[in-house]
Amino acid sequence: MKLHLCALLALLGSIAASQSQKPLESNPSPYVPLHPELEARSREILAKYPLIDTHIDLPATMRTINRRPMDAIPRLNESHPGHFDLPRAKAGGLGGAFFTANAPCPGAYGRDVGPDFLNPTETVQHVLESIDLVKNTLAYYPTLMKGARTAQDVRDAFSEGRLAVLMGLEGTHGLANSLSTLRMYAELGVRYVTLTHVCHSSFASSNGGGAGTSGSTIPPAHPGNGLTPWGIELVHELNRLGVMVDLSHTSDNTARDAIKASKAPVVWTHSGARAINNHPRNVPDDILQMIGDGPDKNNGIILSVLFSTFIDPNNATTARVVDHIEHIAKIVGKNHVGLGSDFNGISLAVEGMEDVSKWPNMIQELLSRGWTEPEIAGIMGGNLLRVMEEVEVVKNDLSNAPPSPEVYYKRTDLPAHEWGGPNMAYLAPDVQKIVVQQKRLRDEL
Repeated sequence: MKLHLCALLALLGSIAASQSQKPLESNPSPYVPLHPELEARSREILAKYPLIDTHIDLPATMRTINRRPMDAIPRLNESHPGHFDLPRAKAGGLGGAFFTANAPCPGAYGRDVGPDFLNPTETVQHVLESIDLVKNTLAYYPTLMKGARTAQDVRDAFSEGRLAVLMGLEGTHGLANSLSTLRMYAELGVRYVTLTHVCHSSFASSNGGGAGTSGSTIPPAHPGNGLTPWGIELVHELNRLGVMVDLSHTSDNTARDAIKASKAPVVWTHSGARAINNHPRNVPDDILQMIGDGPDKNNGIILSVLFSTFIDPNNATTARVVDHIEHIAKIVGKNHVGLGSDFNGISLAVEGMEDVSKWPNMIQELLSRGWTEPEIAGIMGGNLLRVMEEVEVVKNDLSNAPPSPEVYYKRTDLPAHEWGGPNMAYLAPDVQKIVVQQKRLRDEL
């Protein structure tokens, strides 16, 4: 078995080495203006305001096709497989992008976390390696990209003609049941956390319904199929850290619970309207009614996805995406909508928006329906920047609050008695006495 594995790894290594010599082709579809009479106007608007895409799974693509994922970095300024590379981003007028530093749900690669989500996985390693990819990509392209954490960072990058790059974490399974892990991700630059991916976590319940599914929800794992008490603690810590709470992928009750728990605006980084296409990944009207202006509303934002299955399998077009946007805007207001493609994480984008070079088509469709320039500037990125600033205000308001000391109540590795070594040789005498006492009490219980 070891010989077979070594042979396989050697083969993958040789393929990766040959790829480093010959760029991989992306074979993108040519750009054809959706409304040719509005092409010039759409370009003017893209030049004036930053268009920010809140969900591009670029690190996942780099890891999927490369034995050494960092080999992909130089090829990003050529023709790279997937929906994103730098030439196409420039051609499409992209001003900012959230690259997801994520990992698949453990079940996707044969890991069972167990009913209490305690079985170990490689998820944190995968997330950290994805963050490392993003940071090294930024370092490789200092004149083309600029790392961003705040709304002002995005504006500065746009004014300098550089792509603003931010990071999001898709799924709290990537936290490994730890708020300490969350705090370290925030230090590294993660600006939003999706409360679930297509699997439940110890924090929250998912609606399932990922890109490769039929759209059915998954069986509940928590009472009420929503946010757990531990998850409420997570939301509060996200608020304190100034990290946005993302509700795409979550169960409906998780979304409701999180909106009630959050002191800051929430986001859906890549979702549609369920009233337009009845898919569990889309947001139902009763939850949309919790978002908007006013004292009883959360001042959040819904950013519309481009995946055909979520938009309309029978009419997957740019116009249909705008149908979703307009339905959402009718309920929440035009100040609460935006764009989040899910590029590089979907098998089929809608017609007219096949990759990142096609964003002018979205602007043209909005113009054709009578959206004004200020409204389009908002949906392109202005609304999101306002949300980011409000999240930053909440962070500043909570600046004197201490970090949460809470630990997942089902963890069995704390207190870490086993760290004492053989016969507690690594512990001072007074610490040994405490451990002995704690073990006695544990055994009595």
